[in-house]
Amino acid sequence: MLSGILWLRYEGLLEIIQGSGGMLMIDPLFQRVLVKECQSRQIPVIFDEVFTGFWRLGVESAAELLCCQPDIACFAKLMSGGIIPLAATLATDAVFDAFVGDSKLQALLHGHSYTAHAMGCTAGAKSIKWFKDTKTNFNLISERRLLRELWDMDLVQQISMHRTVRRVVALGTLCALELQADDSNAGYASLYASSLLRSLREDGIYMRPLGNVIYLMCGPCTSPQICRQLLEKLYRRLEEFSQANENLKSCQV
Repeated sequence: MLSGILWLRYEGLLEIIQGSGGMLMIDPLFQRVLVKECQSRQIPVIFDEVFTGFWRLGVESAAELLCCQPDIACFAKLMSGGIIPLAATLATDAVFDAFVGDSKLQALLHGHSYTAHAMGCTAGAKSIKWFKDTKTNFNLISERRLLRELWDMDLVQQISMHRTVRRVVALGTLCALELQADDSNAGYASLYASSLLRSLREDGIYMRPLGNVIYLMCGPCTSPQICRQLLEKLYRRLEEFSQANENLKSCQV
């Protein structure tokens, strides 16, 4: 991870949370110091907020968690409420003005595949307004510009202590867990969680696997009661998953 973002010659790219790599959290103090060091050396800082932006982590932007601003930030996904693809890149005036001129050669001739189209912009404008209004988003604590806790902490702790679970991450609309697995069953290509995911689908829960890491994501407006129901079903299925694995080991012996 560090080799990909730490000291690049021309720019510093910061992934706020390593998503597809296993929902790995990065120390925010490290990230804040990294941003400060890059910017003190005139190295533009880019925040990848495609996954984290628009209340995913409980605040509107991950920049609010880090208490620092990038030179460039990329957004998508929740920007349109997940209804239709839409992406956007924001930049400081200094970065923007660097590509302004009379010559086409000075322009940045690049854009997202899904950007500035009418349907996406309409959905995006509505979603952003909906998420920021306490009349439509009952989870919003307006005076603190953050979401209230959506995941029941007692249940999260109970799941984290389950014998089949190695670690749990619960932040904002995200709840991810890493299953205990030996080296042969760990990693992105692992199919270790397949049976657990199939049983969860019977409960109407569709969790994406990242190898032996699986995760739930609700919306910024999802009620804590629904999140609790999801966790209760997950815990019950973890119990069944654990028992099935123990039976399999007994048969192999």
